[in-house]
Amino acid sequence: MFVKKSSDAVRQDGGEALSYRRPMSVSAMRRYGTGALCFPVCPRCGCAMEREYQAYCDRCGQCLSWKGPRTVEERG
Repeated sequence: MFVKKSSDAVRQDGGEALSYRRPMSVSAMRRYGTGALCFPVCPRCGCAMEREYQAYCDRCGQCLSWKGPRTVEERG
């Protein structure tokens, strides 16, 4: 009996499944309140991440690139 591995499905599917492996640049930071705390924002899901320079978003799994400038968005 032939059982297809999940990795085979990813290779055949391509598109959306593999797009998470291509690094997206983190270009935004989010500041909350009047403090100096700024958090990087995932370019795919838009969630603030707790740590800078992590390789992947801990919520959606997007591969991250930390090259390039970032803008700061104010949140109350």
